[in-house]
Amino acid sequence: MSLAVHYEELTGADGPRIRYRPERYQARALYGQFPPEVEIGGARHKILDLSMSGLAVAVRRDQTNFGELGSELDLRIIDQDAELFRGRARVCRVEPTPFHTKVALHLVRGFLDLPKTVVEHSKLLARQTFARGPGVDPRYREHCADVVHMLRRYRAAFEEVGRSPVSDYVDRGKLEDELLPFCEERLIPEWRDALRTGNALAAEISLDPDALRAAKTYTELVLTPEFMTSAIWRRGYEKPFGYPGDFEIMDGLYSQRTEGDTPFTKLLHRIATDMGTCILARTVQMEKAILETVAAKSNDEPVRITSIGSGAAREVENYLRIKSSARRVEFTLVDQDERALSFAYANTYPIVARLNGDAEVNCLQVSFSELLRAGSYFGKLPPQDLIYSAGLVDYLSPKRARALVVDLYDQLAPGGLLVVGNMGDSPLGTLWPLEFISDWSLIYRGPDQMLAMVRDFDPAMTELRSTDSDNRAYLLRLRKPF
Repeated sequence: MSLAVHYEELTGADGPRIRYRPERYQARALYGQFPPEVEIGGARHKILDLSMSGLAVAVRRDQTNFGELGSELDLRIIDQDAELFRGRARVCRVEPTPFHTKVALHLVRGFLDLPKTVVEHSKLLARQTFARGPGVDPRYREHCADVVHMLRRYRAAFEEVGRSPVSDYVDRGKLEDELLPFCEERLIPEWRDALRTGNALAAEISLDPDALRAAKTYTELVLTPEFMTSAIWRRGYEKPFGYPGDFEIMDGLYSQRTEGDTPFTKLLHRIATDMGTCILARTVQMEKAILETVAAKSNDEPVRITSIGSGAAREVENYLRIKSSARRVEFTLVDQDERALSFAYANTYPIVARLNGDAEVNCLQVSFSELLRAGSYFGKLPPQDLIYSAGLVDYLSPKRARALVVDLYDQLAPGGLLVVGNMGDSPLGTLWPLEFISDWSLIYRGPDQMLAMVRDFDPAMTELRSTDSDNRAYLLRLRKPF
């Protein structure tokens, strides 16, 4: 039977899609691990996506002189030190995100021959393969080699079991299940030693932008591929939602479940969850803050609680499951990702429906720029008894972090509690594996930097807590006077 349709049955596009736009490609989908960069005014920027008629770039938050909407600028696409394209573009959109400012550019002179740039990129990458990366600290190269050797020793152990004749007589799955905890027990201390060394080197290397670039390029070529068989590491590196630390990764770290197709990928996942124990501990702390807030409410008003950058909001789900008080609690979840809010709502709504009006969960999807102007959406809400942001400040400069904290504090009801989380600059923190292996940039803070966010405040209570004994993350708590 023919599947052909008549000409008059063909449908066109509707709405915004009626105007044709050439297909856009994610930069890493075209160029792999090491995409070219855009040079504008002598500064280089990461390419996010591109088409034959334009591209979007990530501009660092401290670079404010990029040009206004409608302005035109000259640009070059640079791959290593080779020029792949030169043209002129118009700034057609500027969109702040938690991680950078996304700038969309439409070419007004020249066009991108994408197949040609891919071919040239492949040639340059092949040439680089035969040359040693420039300026990489020998101590850091030795460290990466040690980590590769460590991982391959454990992978070889599992492969050796698979080749053993004994496996013909013993259930393979049972054998692997016995071997996995045995290997975990030995690998975790080795990994933590590697963390200490890697974090110390990373902190030193990060002081020099050229050294940082060389070391990250070296790491992504030598070490990152060792982790890519693990789904959680691959997701952290590839960032399929377009930003790092999406709710699925954070929820995976929170759950501490074992995942992987093979014993070795399960072992890699276990490394990630060991680093993520502070995420679980942070969630538990937030559950306690919710319980504390509900118990402390003295009048007949509902308890009002808002989570900024809510993600999966597991702490809200957990509280609702154990809710014993008849006091009504109204949660507001604020996030820029509709998928995160949909996930959280789907998990909480069935519980809310069973609580007969004693709880409510509302979701607000707002852009990052709106998140930084808390008053723009809090103006529509009553004062809150608890406001918390577990991870958003990790991506904010000191100036922006303080501005957000000030704004959130202003939205508290008298006696209300503000809790702000941030990853700590601990020797066992995540600077080296996230920044160097996964290209996932955070701003790490110690106690002094955390308290600097609330200098000149006059709260009824200021308290800084660590989520764990290794100070991998902090929670700053501020109580507003009555």
